Amino acid sequence: MGMAIQEKLTGAGAPESGAGRPGLKDLLEAYERSLIVDALAACGGHQRRTAARLGILPTTLHEKMKRLGLLRRRTAEVDLAARREYAYAAVSAAGRGNALS
Repeated sequence: MGMAIQEKLTGAGAPESGAGRPGLKDLLEAYERSLIVDALAACGGHQRRTAARLGILPTTLHEKMKRLGLLRRRTAEVDLAARREYAYAAVSAAGRGNALS
């Protein structure tokens, strides 16, 4: 497992089980949350587009977001991921001589 993914999955705030290590359920939940948050950011928070991007039905996305606690708020995670994606696109465009509007 790549170090960045491992850090993302076992970062601060990850629930732990057993001997001070996250269990499989905790790691899968953190990974699923990460995928959804990143997809939401890439789709500007639009849930139907996000569901299509993830290859799931909008109702399934809604259920997953509810279970993961992502529905109650437009999370700071989504906002941060959106800013990172925009910054990455801006840097990439600048490297090609283009500018984002």
